[in-house]
Amino acid sequence: MKIVFIEPRSSGANVYSKIPMPLLGPVYLGTILRDRGHEVVIHHEDFHAPDYSRLDADLVCISILTATAPRGYEIADSFPREKVIIGGVHASLMPEEALLHARQVVVGEAEEVIADIVEGKNREPIVRGRPVENLDALPFPDFTLVNGFRSRIPIVPVSTSRGCPFDCSFCSVTKIFGRRYRFRSAGNVMAELTARGKQKYFFCDDNFTANPARTRTLLTMIEEAGIRGWICQIRCEVARDKELLDAMARAGCRIVCIGFESVNQKTLSSYGKRQSVSQIVHAIRSIHRKGILIHGMFVLGGEDDNAKTVWDTVRFALREKLDTLQISILTPFPGTRVYELLEAQKRIFTKDWTLYDGHHIVFTPKLLSAKELQVAVLKAYMRYYSLTRTFFSLLRCRFRDVFFRFMGFMILRKWRAHNRRMSWIADA
Repeated sequence: MKIVFIEPRSSGANVYSKIPMPLLGPVYLGTILRDRGHEVVIHHEDFHAPDYSRLDADLVCISILTATAPRGYEIADSFPREKVIIGGVHASLMPEEALLHARQVVVGEAEEVIADIVEGKNREPIVRGRPVENLDALPFPDFTLVNGFRSRIPIVPVSTSRGCPFDCSFCSVTKIFGRRYRFRSAGNVMAELTARGKQKYFFCDDNFTANPARTRTLLTMIEEAGIRGWICQIRCEVARDKELLDAMARAGCRIVCIGFESVNQKTLSSYGKRQSVSQIVHAIRSIHRKGILIHGMFVLGGEDDNAKTVWDTVRFALREKLDTLQISILTPFPGTRVYELLEAQKRIFTKDWTLYDGHHIVFTPKLLSAKELQVAVLKAYMRYYSLTRTFFSLLRCRFRDVFFRFMGFMILRKWRAHNRRMSWIADA
């Protein structure tokens, strides 16, 4: 059977625009089906958008995020409905909506049900996947199935765990993967890295160091293999474990991505973040002392946030010398507690899913207007990634900072060009 997976393109300029990276879900599923004898190709529209009118496929499987859902539905509607299966985060949260465009919708993890769906053994309209308990049993995802992989993927994503016990109010991870951690063994992860060779890796777990003992074992293996320059996502708690932080530095960790989320303690509490501002500061300084770069991520627009919070955030980022900064506007993704609260209060003013990308305000904040928050975040970004700061970094021969800041400036300029009128806020 000829099976095509499609990952719709993102709706506009965002923090990932310059570094397209395929979702792991379709690659895992494609690999499973390939191993069962099916002919599989994966199209990531940010790499290569095929001519769908000439696409030869028995089944079309489309994976959608909330912001890519409209484009995914547009693609789905160009095929006979009986050929289309839709999955992914948004489909898992809004299965009835997705079913309007497909013969079947898969909710949650699909690795243990995809073969039965494709081979006609499960014809339920909405198929609820089962959490994969033994992650070591999954095949290593074959990225050569992705059209354009060899020339377009500078960083290879690797997942070593699933689940998260923290359940932040704005996050949908627990709705998909549950509140219990499930881990691949260190040996299994290392076998994948060995098979791929010395590349640049992004460990895309929500918390790479969630199991310190397993992480230490894996870090020792990575160090011995000479794999350097990798990226991971962690929480502030890692700074409490000096030995683990030392091991990360020795093993060649280049960048950590940390969801600090806010410098407003009330906002941290309302988000459900189990950390304080002082712990954030301690983490930043401890990690920087090890020579590891920090990509700091913040979410603005909480019930206790105002214009001052936005400026406090960028001043904090500058003072603590965060290497790169990502400010997302609080987005009420379906299924999250934030969505339920704002929907009940009738404060969500648009359901245009293309705007649900963390860069557009889609609800009425409590302490300032929608436009005020949108403009404040944009100005804060422009201050952090200003050409003036880039120029001074150049004078100081800080070429790494020059690269990061210039890339950030170019993405922001593109975003402003696309959204100058902010027309979606007009009726808010």
